[in-house]
Amino acid sequence: MGNQETEQAAITHVMALERAAGRDPIDVRTSGLPYDLESSPRMIEVKAFSRSARSEPLPLEDRQVAAAKADPENYYLYVVDNLAVLDGAEVCVRILHGEVLLAMIERSKPQITYWPTFKAAEYDQAERLR
Repeated sequence: MGNQETEQAAITHVMALERAAGRDPIDVRTSGLPYDLESSPRMIEVKAFSRSARSEPLPLEDRQVAAAKADPENYYLYVVDNLAVLDGAEVCVRILHGEVLLAMIERSKPQITYWPTFKAAEYDQAERLR
């Protein structure tokens, strides 16, 4: 399962859980907001893992940290792991928000990561090894 498939499986799973809880989740990933789903009053950032997320880092962008700090009771981090299990029996969602999420953020050291876009022309012109 690739990264996009893993992320989509996690989003689909979380949306089903939110509906089961009586909420109406909306996928806002393409809207530029600092979270993936709106499920009023929850703002949900989803982190997807094909295997266990135990002891794994949970990367958050500056704007996601700012949103969590601005509204800690409504900003949620849903960690969905074990998505590579074929029958889905072991898929698990761990929910972090409020003081727990804030404490995790406070004990972490910010790191700068560059994510340059590999434009089509650059891709086409890049040296290739065969």
